[in-house]
Amino acid sequence: MDVISKLFLHEIEIDPTKLEFEPFYTDSQPVKSFDCGNKDLNDFLCLDEVREYEKELFGKTTLVYYKGNLVAYYTISNDQLRKEYVKSHHGFSKLSEYHLEGIPAITIGRLAVDTNWQNKGIGRVIIQRIAMICLDNSKYLGIRLLLVQAKEEAFNFYEKLGFKFVVETKRENKRYRAKGTRTMYFDIKSLDYLRT
Repeated sequence: MDVISKLFLHEIEIDPTKLEFEPFYTDSQPVKSFDCGNKDLNDFLCLDEVREYEKELFGKTTLVYYKGNLVAYYTISNDQLRKEYVKSHHGFSKLSEYHLEGIPAITIGRLAVDTNWQNKGIGRVIIQRIAMICLDNSKYLGIRLLLVQAKEEAFNFYEKLGFKFVVETKRENKRYRAKGTRTMYFDIKSLDYLRT
């Protein structure tokens, strides 16, 4: 069984070995026709915002192709999660013993799949890839969590992949009321069995 199959066991309708991942560069060709059904996610990629993020090192965007078609993209960056968001969760009860303000993490800032390619498993493969990036980089950097600010329609998707909701703090509830998103996390330490 390959690493992708071991991570998140879900049916995938495409051949994941045919997905190609290409970093977005500031001199990359502009993306003009990408539609995931969400205007903000489309605009980020199709307007100049993605170039600014790249130039300012706020996040790194990767374009995902399948058989030559742009099918998805994602943006990740370094982050941290305040420890009170998970201190009562299993595996984090001893956080008070460590002199940490927050837990080191990688955040998925954006993840979008074109409407023509949704519900085929591409999003799951992308999450698997990002989790492996976290695991590989954890050899050199402290990375404990993979985070996402999930919209309500994506809660089920992330829960199926093993993400959990953080504790409902005042700040978290305020974010949900204002933006309609909840913070979810995946514990990279749960993948220790894949370390080589």
